[in-house]
Amino acid sequence: MKRVILLIISFAVVVVANELKTIHTYKTALHKAQKEHKLVMVMMSYSGCPLCDYMKDIVLERPKVLDYLNEHFYVVMKDLQRDRYPERFSVIDTPTFFFIDPVTKTDVIERKSGGFRPDDFLKLLHEATGEPMPQRVVAETNTTDTNRTVTASATGTKPAADANNSLTPCRKNRPCTEPEKITIN
Repeated sequence: MKRVILLIISFAVVVVANELKTIHTYKTALHKAQKEHKLVMVMMSYSGCPLCDYMKDIVLERPKVLDYLNEHFYVVMKDLQRDRYPERFSVIDTPTFFFIDPVTKTDVIERKSGGFRPDDFLKLLHEATGEPMPQRVVAETNTTDTNRTVTASATGTKPAADANNSLTPCRKNRPCTEPEKITIN
Protein backbone atom coordinates (compact mmCIF):
# COMPACT_ATOMS: atom_id res chain seq x y z
CA MET A 1 0.00 0.00 0.00
CA LYS A 2 2.84 2.41 0.84
CA ARG A 3 4.41 1.75 -2.56
CA VAL A 4 1.16 2.55 -4.34
CA ILE A 5 0.82 5.84 -2.45
CA LEU A 6 4.46 6.70 -3.13
CA LEU A 7 3.97 5.92 -6.83
CA ILE A 8 0.88 8.15 -6.99
CA ILE A 9 2.69 11.02 -5.26
CA SER A 10 5.69 10.64 -7.58
CA PHE A 11 3.42 10.74 -10.62
CA ALA A 12 1.63 13.84 -9.32
CA VAL A 13 4.95 15.65 -8.78
CA VAL A 14 6.04 14.85 -12.36
CA VAL A 15 2.73 16.08 -13.79
CA VAL A 16 2.84 19.33 -11.79
CA ALA A 17 6.51 19.88 -12.67
CA ASN A 18 5.64 19.85 -16.38
CA GLU A 19 3.06 22.65 -16.22
CA LEU A 20 3.50 26.32 -16.81
CA LYS A 21 3.26 28.10 -13.49
CA THR A 22 1.20 31.25 -13.91
CA ILE A 23 0.17 33.96 -11.47
CA HIS A 24 -3.17 35.70 -11.84
CA THR A 25 -2.25 39.22 -10.77
CA TYR A 26 0.52 41.41 -12.10
CA LYS A 27 1.17 42.94 -8.67
CA THR A 28 1.69 39.51 -7.07
CA ALA A 29 4.00 38.47 -9.91
CA LEU A 30 6.12 41.60 -9.41
CA HIS A 31 6.38 40.96 -5.68
CA LYS A 32 7.36 37.28 -6.05
CA ALA A 33 9.73 37.93 -8.95
CA GLN A 34 11.56 40.61 -6.99
CA LYS A 35 12.05 38.24 -4.05
CA GLU A 36 13.33 35.41 -6.26
CA HIS A 37 15.32 37.50 -8.77
CA LYS A 38 13.19 36.51 -11.74
CA LEU A 39 11.54 38.50 -14.51
CA VAL A 40 7.83 38.86 -15.16
CA MET A 41 6.36 37.88 -18.52
CA VAL A 42 2.88 39.17 -19.28
CA MET A 43 0.97 37.59 -22.17
CA MET A 44 -1.99 39.58 -23.43
CA SER A 45 -4.49 37.57 -25.47
CA TYR A 46 -8.19 37.18 -26.04
CA SER A 47 -10.58 34.27 -26.44
CA GLY A 48 -10.93 33.37 -30.08
CA CYS A 49 -7.36 34.32 -31.01
CA PRO A 50 -5.89 31.26 -32.78
CA LEU A 51 -2.29 32.42 -32.35
CA CYS A 52 -2.89 32.90 -28.62
CA ASP A 53 -4.11 29.31 -28.42
CA TYR A 54 -1.10 28.16 -30.48
CA MET A 55 1.27 29.91 -28.09
CA LYS A 56 -0.48 28.59 -24.95
CA ASP A 57 -1.15 25.04 -26.13
CA ILE A 58 1.93 24.30 -28.20
CA VAL A 59 4.85 26.71 -27.79
CA LEU A 60 4.63 27.34 -24.04
CA GLU A 61 4.17 23.61 -23.43
CA ARG A 62 7.37 22.56 -25.23
CA PRO A 63 9.75 21.14 -22.59
CA LYS A 64 12.66 23.52 -23.21
CA VAL A 65 10.44 26.60 -23.34
CA LEU A 66 8.39 25.46 -20.35
CA ASP A 67 11.44 24.72 -18.21
CA TYR A 68 13.10 28.03 -19.09
CA LEU A 69 9.94 30.00 -18.33
CA ASN A 70 9.41 28.29 -14.98
CA GLU A 71 13.05 28.81 -14.01
CA HIS A 72 13.45 32.47 -15.01
CA PHE A 73 10.00 34.08 -15.12
CA TYR A 74 6.75 34.59 -13.33
CA VAL A 75 4.09 34.40 -16.02
CA VAL A 76 0.88 36.43 -16.03
CA MET A 77 -1.73 35.71 -18.71
CA LYS A 78 -4.51 38.21 -19.26
CA ASP A 79 -7.51 38.16 -21.60
CA LEU A 80 -8.19 41.58 -23.12
CA GLN A 81 -11.94 41.04 -23.05
CA ARG A 82 -12.43 39.33 -19.70
CA ASP A 83 -9.70 40.36 -17.28
CA ARG A 84 -8.70 43.54 -15.51
CA TYR A 85 -5.12 44.61 -16.15
CA PRO A 86 -2.90 47.69 -15.85
CA GLU A 87 -3.38 50.29 -18.60
CA ARG A 88 0.20 49.83 -19.83
CA PHE A 89 -0.80 46.40 -21.17
CA SER A 90 -3.59 47.69 -23.41
CA VAL A 91 -2.77 46.39 -26.87
CA ILE A 92 -4.46 45.84 -30.19
CA ASP A 93 -2.39 42.91 -31.49
CA THR A 94 -2.55 39.53 -29.80
CA PRO A 95 -0.75 37.72 -28.47
CA THR A 96 1.56 40.41 -27.13
CA PHE A 97 4.35 39.62 -24.68
CA PHE A 98 5.88 42.01 -22.16
CA PHE A 99 9.11 41.18 -20.30
CA ILE A 100 9.44 43.23 -17.14
CA ASP A 101 12.14 43.81 -14.55
CA PRO A 102 10.30 43.61 -11.20
CA VAL A 103 12.61 46.08 -9.48
CA THR A 104 12.37 48.94 -11.99
CA LYS A 105 8.98 47.85 -13.40
CA THR A 106 10.28 48.62 -16.89
CA ASP A 107 10.50 46.46 -20.00
CA VAL A 108 13.82 44.65 -20.30
CA ILE A 109 13.25 44.28 -24.06
CA GLU A 110 10.69 45.77 -26.41
CA ARG A 111 7.27 44.11 -26.27
CA LYS A 112 6.71 41.44 -28.93
CA SER A 113 3.49 40.64 -30.78
CA GLY A 114 2.43 37.58 -32.74
CA GLY A 115 3.01 33.88 -32.57
CA PHE A 116 6.50 32.40 -32.41
CA ARG A 117 7.80 28.97 -33.25
CA PRO A 118 9.26 27.24 -30.15
CA ASP A 119 12.95 27.84 -30.95
CA ASP A 120 12.32 31.49 -31.85
CA PHE A 121 10.39 32.04 -28.62
CA LEU A 122 13.17 30.39 -26.61
CA LYS A 123 15.64 32.82 -28.23
CA LEU A 124 13.35 35.67 -27.22
CA LEU A 125 13.29 34.43 -23.61
CA HIS A 126 17.10 34.24 -23.58
CA GLU A 127 17.25 37.77 -24.97
CA ALA A 128 15.01 38.98 -22.14
CA THR A 129 17.13 37.35 -19.43
CA GLY A 130 20.40 38.34 -21.08
CA GLU A 131 21.63 34.76 -21.01
CA PRO A 132 23.28 33.47 -24.16
CA MET A 133 21.54 30.71 -26.06
CA PRO A 134 23.22 27.32 -25.82
CA GLN A 135 25.52 26.85 -28.80
CA ARG A 136 23.49 24.05 -30.22
CA VAL A 137 19.77 24.06 -29.73
CA VAL A 138 18.35 20.93 -31.22
CA ALA A 139 14.78 21.38 -32.37
CA GLU A 140 12.48 19.35 -30.19
CA THR A 141 10.63 16.73 -32.13
CA ASN A 142 7.50 15.09 -30.96
CA THR A 143 6.07 12.43 -33.23
CA THR A 144 2.55 13.44 -32.32
CA ASP A 145 3.21 17.07 -33.35
CA THR A 146 5.00 16.45 -36.65
CA ASN A 147 1.96 16.85 -38.88
CA ARG A 148 -0.11 18.91 -36.50
CA THR A 149 -1.77 22.05 -37.78
CA VAL A 150 -2.97 25.09 -35.94
CA THR A 151 -5.49 27.72 -36.89
CA ALA A 152 -3.94 31.11 -37.49
CA SER A 153 -5.19 34.50 -38.48
CA ALA A 154 -5.99 34.84 -42.12
CA THR A 155 -5.93 37.85 -44.33
CA GLY A 156 -6.28 35.87 -47.52
CA THR A 157 -2.66 34.71 -47.41
CA LYS A 158 -0.57 32.63 -45.11
CA PRO A 159 0.56 34.37 -41.92
CA ALA A 160 3.80 36.15 -42.62
CA ALA A 161 6.83 36.22 -40.38
CA ASP A 162 7.83 39.73 -39.38
CA ALA A 163 11.25 41.00 -38.37
CA ASN A 164 10.79 39.29 -34.98
CA ASN A 165 10.26 35.88 -36.62
CA SER A 166 6.70 35.96 -35.36
CA LEU A 167 3.51 35.00 -37.11
CA THR A 168 1.21 37.90 -37.88
CA PRO A 169 -0.77 38.75 -34.74
CA CYS A 170 -4.54 38.90 -34.48
CA ARG A 171 -6.15 42.31 -34.03
CA LYS A 172 -8.45 43.14 -31.15
CA ASN A 173 -10.60 45.35 -33.36
CA ARG A 174 -10.48 42.87 -36.25
CA PRO A 175 -10.67 39.37 -34.77
CA CYS A 176 -9.39 36.34 -36.61
CA THR A 177 -12.66 35.27 -38.20
CA GLU A 178 -11.34 33.46 -41.25
CA PRO A 179 -9.07 30.76 -39.84
CA GLU A 180 -6.35 29.29 -41.98
CA LYS A 181 -4.23 26.23 -41.28
CA ILE A 182 -0.47 26.44 -40.89
CA THR A 183 1.86 23.52 -40.37
CA ILE A 184 3.90 23.38 -37.18
CA ASN A 185 7.58 22.63 -37.76
